[in-house]
Amino acid sequence: MVTSLETQLDRVICKQDFPVGGAVVVVKDDQVLYGKGFGKSRLGRNERDFTTDTIVSIQSISKSFTAAALLQLVEKGLLELDTPLVKYLPYFRTTDKLMSDSITVKQLLSHTAGFSGDLGIGNLMSPNASEFNVFESLKAHFGITNAVLQSINKREDVTKYFNSVALSYPPGSHWSYCTDAYIVAADLFEKVSGLIWDDYMENVLFKSFKMNRTTLYVERVQQEEDSAQYYTATDSILHNIIKPNANMDVFESPFPVNLLGAPMGFIYSTANNLGGYLSSYMSMHPFMPQSMIDLMYEPVWKFDSENGYALGWGTREVGSRTFIEHGGGFPGVSAYVSMAPSDRMGVVVVSNHDKTPTQKICYKVLDTIF
Repeated sequence: MVTSLETQLDRVICKQDFPVGGAVVVVKDDQVLYGKGFGKSRLGRNERDFTTDTIVSIQSISKSFTAAALLQLVEKGLLELDTPLVKYLPYFRTTDKLMSDSITVKQLLSHTAGFSGDLGIGNLMSPNASEFNVFESLKAHFGITNAVLQSINKREDVTKYFNSVALSYPPGSHWSYCTDAYIVAADLFEKVSGLIWDDYMENVLFKSFKMNRTTLYVERVQQEEDSAQYYTATDSILHNIIKPNANMDVFESPFPVNLLGAPMGFIYSTANNLGGYLSSYMSMHPFMPQSMIDLMYEPVWKFDSENGYALGWGTREVGSRTFIEHGGGFPGVSAYVSMAPSDRMGVVVVSNHDKTPTQKICYKVLDTIF
């Protein structure tokens, strides 16, 4: 059966789906059912094959880790999801204090707090943000000055930045993806737990998931031989161009680095580690009580009869199955994970090129399996 499945998956995962490189891992019942790397993790003089152990940015998949840490505080009775955020972070407010005082922890994690969308501050505070030539236009678009960026030294400063943010909707009345909100979520974790979010991720959560090649620290990543460089299909980033195939020009992209922004999208991991991460949710003995995991999976917002958003996870109904999933994207990065808890089956797709259709590949794999 396994050999047959490998043959089928090799057939449906065409190499042209990876403009540069990537990896696919399928897990079931705590075991890796399929794992394979495709293409290259680096091009040029330091060319390397992409493997299932190649360390790569996972971007917004990081949000589920932040949400999981907060659910562990809920489990301990230290945090309540339906309590206003301001109870735990008294300095949190928007330009409409009356409305923002009603924003709950659940609304913050489910993108239903009333923010219009991304605020820019999270990505613009990346130490190498100026390497992306859209830097100045993004600052202008979001109205963020150099003085504001220089004032952001810790996550609490990002929370306080929300003082200048106007809500676009009453809390709970609309869904709008605000990646910056997850930096506030990490600030919340620190204030409620008394712990440093970074230390908790590295020394507790990653270790409990046995994610030995997962980290927040770019220095560790860049010291690893089996780690990815990043590529994009547009020349608006850097001038360095390599053509690994005839179908698409490939330009080297700046390295995605942003330690302060790690809670929203700057964790580095591998396909194998992410497979183990999904298994930790679906195990007979999961990393936290099943009631807490079920709470994470419960849609707070429904887009339609099939798709919704829960706490750090998207939800998708296909027939009798519920899929729990999330993607991640950034210049040079594309990633997608999906799991069917009822079948204890999960799929991971990661890539070092932003035009890799990781969601499409993930769904192809799931279709082949089911």
